[in-house]
Amino acid sequence: MAGSDVKASYLTTSGTVVSGPARICTIHYHGAGSTGSIVLKDGGSGGTTLLTMDVHSNATGELNIPDEGMRFSTDVHATLTNISSATFFYK
Repeated sequence: MAGSDVKASYLTTSGTVVSGPARICTIHYHGAGSTGSIVLKDGGSGGTTLLTMDVHSNATGELNIPDEGMRFSTDVHATLTNISSATFFYK
């Protein structure tokens, strides 16, 4: 049986998804009562924005990032606005 190096991080508020370099492969999210967004930055809350995605109110969904995922060289920080929760799958 093959092994997997995929890990997961669960957030209900803005914060660090993973400390250190990582590749985000999938984001599973639950939107709150109004339209929201997920913003991923490399290098903490003031770092470089690599992804901004809008989330419809009360929406549940999943974003699969192709190939090896999105590379963050320093760390991964998520700013969650009107998001109930998000699970980030990374390598």
